[in-house]
Amino acid sequence: MTRLRWPRWSTLLVGLLAAVWMYPVAWTLTNAVRSTADIYRAPWDVTWPPAIGNIGEAWSRGQLGTALMNSTLVTAMTVALVLVLSVTAAYALTRLRPPGRAVLFMLVLAPLIIPTEVLIVPLFSMYRTLGLINSLPGLALVNAVANVSFATVILAASFRTIPQDLIDAARVDGAGRIGILLRIVVPLARPGVVAVAVLVAVFTWNDFGGALVLIQDPDAFTVQLALTRFATFYATDQGLTFAGLAIVILPPLLLFVALQRSFIRGLTAGVVRR
Repeated sequence: MTRLRWPRWSTLLVGLLAAVWMYPVAWTLTNAVRSTADIYRAPWDVTWPPAIGNIGEAWSRGQLGTALMNSTLVTAMTVALVLVLSVTAAYALTRLRPPGRAVLFMLVLAPLIIPTEVLIVPLFSMYRTLGLINSLPGLALVNAVANVSFATVILAASFRTIPQDLIDAARVDGAGRIGILLRIVVPLARPGVVAVAVLVAVFTWNDFGGALVLIQDPDAFTVQLALTRFATFYATDQGLTFAGLAIVILPPLLLFVALQRSFIRGLTAGVVRR
């Protein structure tokens, strides 16, 4: 007689965590097709027929088409700038071994220690002086500065897994530092680069504080600011808010699903010694 095998405790724990993390997503998608009255009346009931019109109304009233384009532009510029800076910085710290490497690495980590709140007033004053208020490239620059430190740390761990023999062989064959970086290091560290790109893209897409401080023109609103159009001083249309949230969370969710394998490999790079 075959004995019934119970799942391992780790499997149960992962399943529980997955349920906890998926609950807000399911809650958002469910309430996206419900009216505000139904959400307040019975938060956990299934409403039939669903209020499909919420999606179109949220799209038009929130001007989400323009906001999605703005967020896409800011995200693309931020990811490109962070990758250029973090890839070169991680390569220099792990392979070129400059003098004072430990001090340089601490300087890279320093922005992670400074609270973001203390920079709001100086940042706004500086951007107003430079005329960068309502500038999407200016917002991308702020997001790049905020993300380049942790991106460098992740890529440094990924670059350390590349065998030094490959780099030495390329140098013997006459490859320069840029050639080694672009033709050997980056292709071999592709999962780490993908992981950094996904994380930076999600963080930038979800940024609200930076956009709130630096963007005042409604035509330059990102998706996070566009969602505030469903709220007034006296009330919030919860049905349209959830519908807008359902639209806004789809791009980063699809990005993660498409790149999840490389993303996980990139985050675990350097954990197991080869």
